[in-house]
Amino acid sequence: MTSPVPVALDVGERRGRSPASVLSAIAGRSGLARVRRIGTVLLAAQLAALVVWSFVRAGRFALTFDFSIYYQAWWLIAHGHLIPFDSVFGRPFWQNHGEFLMWPFGLFGLISTSPVVLLVIQAVALVGAEWVSFRWVCDVVEEHSGQGPAAKQARLKILIASVGLMLLVANPWVYWSDSFDFHFEVVGIFFVVLAGRDLFRAPQRHRVWVWVALALLSGDVVTTYAVALGLSAVLAGQQWRRQGAIILVAGIAWAILLTVFGANRGSDLVSGYGYLALAAGVAAPAQLGLTEILKGILLHPGRVLQVLWSRRLDVYAITLPSGLIGIFSRWAAVVAALVIVESGLNHLSGFIAPSSQDLLLFVLLPVGTVHVLVRVCRRHRRWAAGLAVALALNTVGWSIVWMPQLVPQWIRVSSPAASALASVREKVPGADEVVASQGIAGNFAGRRWIYDYSGAARFPLHTKTVWIVVAPSQGIELASTSEADALIEELAGPLHAELVVHRAGIWAFRWSPPPHMRHLTVPASYPTIASWTTVGAAGAMLRAGPEADWRAVATGRKGYVVSGDYWAVPGGVYEATAVLSSTVPVNVEVWNETGDVMLFRRSVPPTNGQEAIGGLVNDTRVYPPRPVYSGVGPFRILPTSPTRNNRLEIRVWSPGGGAVSVASLELQRAGNNPPG
Repeated sequence: MTSPVPVALDVGERRGRSPASVLSAIAGRSGLARVRRIGTVLLAAQLAALVVWSFVRAGRFALTFDFSIYYQAWWLIAHGHLIPFDSVFGRPFWQNHGEFLMWPFGLFGLISTSPVVLLVIQAVALVGAEWVSFRWVCDVVEEHSGQGPAAKQARLKILIASVGLMLLVANPWVYWSDSFDFHFEVVGIFFVVLAGRDLFRAPQRHRVWVWVALALLSGDVVTTYAVALGLSAVLAGQQWRRQGAIILVAGIAWAILLTVFGANRGSDLVSGYGYLALAAGVAAPAQLGLTEILKGILLHPGRVLQVLWSRRLDVYAITLPSGLIGIFSRWAAVVAALVIVESGLNHLSGFIAPSSQDLLLFVLLPVGTVHVLVRVCRRHRRWAAGLAVALALNTVGWSIVWMPQLVPQWIRVSSPAASALASVREKVPGADEVVASQGIAGNFAGRRWIYDYSGAARFPLHTKTVWIVVAPSQGIELASTSEADALIEELAGPLHAELVVHRAGIWAFRWSPPPHMRHLTVPASYPTIASWTTVGAAGAMLRAGPEADWRAVATGRKGYVVSGDYWAVPGGVYEATAVLSSTVPVNVEVWNETGDVMLFRRSVPPTNGQEAIGGLVNDTRVYPPRPVYSGVGPFRILPTSPTRNNRLEIRVWSPGGGAVSVASLELQRAGNNPPG
């Protein structure tokens, strides 16, 4: 029987390839097959982990108002409302980002309308995109035919493919991208990568257009990714130029259509990029088009460079774990530039921080990195091997530093609070309107009317019964604690809402608005709050009689009867007041929680009935916010900075053993002007 190797050598020679290169190809294919199998197993394990993580996040109510936008639309479609209305922003859902693919996704609601379903869909799309990218990596490596001994070439192919796999699976930002609610860009990226790989392998393959169409139907943001893919193909070479040009034109035309019909209002070009079109210090108008923004960029390129330079650490952080050298690949350079510009120039610096808005980099840059490694390998095998190992170790370093931060970053609701929220959700009928703190609003969005509370607002009232769920210190919240506490007092007092659940920091009210009332107005600031909303470790809530008689009372232990009432205020002089009665000496204190400094203390002897105890607080020094974790060594990011306002807190301390009753707390800027 004739050995297959000589035949292969003969064929290789007739095609102009040396016997060594043919042997390298045979050995390489065998090794790559093993790498493919290992990669499939690792990606399957990653998917299983992300599915479990989906259940954890949903169970802990770690879903913010971003999730509520998509969950509400999906839930409504699944229940037959084919033109779902986004109550959070007050517009039809299709006007959000033109994410028309949400409609067929509604069929999954026939199985279950649990919020976990959307999270699992996102996890499947994310890992699916990684799997396609990994296959693309193997395609690039398989085409490589370098010089040198066949065994060494085969080992180098296996090494480079394995590094490509590691850049995908070990990158911590992939897991962070999945952790931030649900975003349709993740689904769309799956189709963009499918189109990219098919375009790379067989430009004339018709199914490329299926993937491109599905990408365009995934929204305006994903449409920009398709445009970048088309431009990449145009620049990649003659065989891809025609198809790339068609994708480029189709993407631009679709983006124009979405703009003309107002289907991209969720991108909010004015607030995100309006500053680029205007002179420094000039406020952006209500209407501002893409043309004006592009014109502003061309006229003021220095401003663009200045903004990107100020965010250089985050640009470095989102590119390095995926293999920074990938930006020199013709298949990844345009996409990388697009993501960096889109995210880096947004007025909100949080867009460039590693998360779902940068996911395309995390799944496509490894392909570019492998492409560059293969090019280096053709001339410098040892350099390519050393660089590949260095890139792998770098990604592992990022993972070691940042993976332990995954849970504390995204799970901000305690188990007891999640249990309380679950009991509230069971009590709320599906037809009732819900207003919920933005950090825990996502799980409550399976209904027609959902609104998130994040500070001053005016909520329309649609149903006879409205549920208001307030979590002052649970979840990723935007409203200050004092604002949330004052809203609780307003609900229990003047609005006469029924307190249904109060435990573990969760307050849930059932409210029947008066027939004439059309809106619930939440003011911007509350100088005075009821003390029973903010009891301390040595205090308890006393609910006896009407709300006006409710108090925070001492339990008899030594410690703070009230604490945790944070006012976010600028530096200045303030007047702090606590209305209380006590049979033992107590201390009234004011703390700058930002700087962990006590600004004021007044020792109060036993009172003769209820008294107002207060004084002036000099808070003119603005302390820098407490540092947010930003990594260590070279594995650092520039985290989104918290507000630079101080957080002031009024505390009442008891020595224990006596009766202490606190009625209210007040913080006013000196001169009776409300604090900023």
